[in-house]
Amino acid sequence: MAKLHLITYGCQMNEYDSERVAGLLGAERYELTQDEDEADLILVNTCAIREKAEDKVFSKLGELRKLKTRKPDLIIGVMGCMAQLQQGAIQRRAPAVDLVFGSPAIARVAELVERVRRRTRGRERSHPPETVLAEVRRLAAEGCREVTLLGQTVNAYGRDLTPPTDLATLLERVNEVAGIERIRFTTSNPYNLTPRLIRALREVPKVCEYFHLPLQSGSNRVLARMNRGYTRERYLELVDEIRDAEPAMAFSTDLIVGFPGETEADFEQTLEMVEGIGYDNVFVFRYSRRPGTPAAEMEDQVGDEVKARRNARLLEVAGRVAADRSRRLLGQTLDVLVDGASKKNAGELSGRTRCNRVVNFDGQGRVSVGDVTRVRVSEVLPHSLRGTLAAHAEEAPCLSR
Repeated sequence: MAKLHLITYGCQMNEYDSERVAGLLGAERYELTQDEDEADLILVNTCAIREKAEDKVFSKLGELRKLKTRKPDLIIGVMGCMAQLQQGAIQRRAPAVDLVFGSPAIARVAELVERVRRRTRGRERSHPPETVLAEVRRLAAEGCREVTLLGQTVNAYGRDLTPPTDLATLLERVNEVAGIERIRFTTSNPYNLTPRLIRALREVPKVCEYFHLPLQSGSNRVLARMNRGYTRERYLELVDEIRDAEPAMAFSTDLIVGFPGETEADFEQTLEMVEGIGYDNVFVFRYSRRPGTPAAEMEDQVGDEVKARRNARLLEVAGRVAADRSRRLLGQTLDVLVDGASKKNAGELSGRTRCNRVVNFDGQGRVSVGDVTRVRVSEVLPHSLRGTLAAHAEEAPCLSR
């Protein structure tokens, strides 16, 4: 197992976030270690409020840079409040840092770490199906009810194998594993999305109604400069095809603001896409220069103030759209996979719907962690839902568009 070392600064919430990261990465076979010298991955959880917090973080990152000279494969990440507010400064002052992400991206920490590893490990390769299935069966035997298939471009899975296969076939085989109730996969590139995979979203029962489909930009001009391989029109066609196959599908996406050459008109087109598609969740990143990449050498870099303004506006629009999607769930009865106690009330349970919404409800003593139960949504909050057990209520899927 790979070794994970966590360094936490700041408040109790940061301590909780570090515990959450440890759990998420533990599910990906990372073992915690208190010895940073033996770590394969070090994450520094930061605070932007306490006095001299930034100085402490940069001092620690300087120490870790020396460690990385002895262990070139070591991955160093910075997360938390400071990472969210000072991403550019961290990358300028601490070039040994491989990964910077804010608190909203914690749920995707395993995927983000995997992306960095594939930068370091070379071209993406597919694991043989039997290897994947063996791990899924092991997880099911240990009590796991939900699995996520991860890949930098997961929907290109299997093309490099002999004989070749595809993700749809793998989903069908994972669906047959006893004990597994739900299957998710991430991250898909729109360029590699096939009709067969879209059909599998409807036909494979355990595949959840939640699709992470990175857009990056709503402007064709910017997409071309990014070398993404698709247009906004093609992306919209894919969204329509997916919703035709599975009307209840919820979407999330990645967006980059301030890519070199992005104009106000380009940015407005991104806002239009967010409004028109109706994402349930949006992960927004400000572009930052990575040495050695083509974009870093482009002359028309966007200023930090412009990026900050666009970032704030995009988050506002995305939050409003997601809130509207949430309000449509009020009164619905949804299947919830119980995954533990509520973060804010230890007397309540918390779980996720098939469309990846967090639901908190009073069910202690009646249902247990790992159970799938039906919950009627009684209240919509900014980042979660509240509900009541509804064992005999009529079941409904997540809402369609």
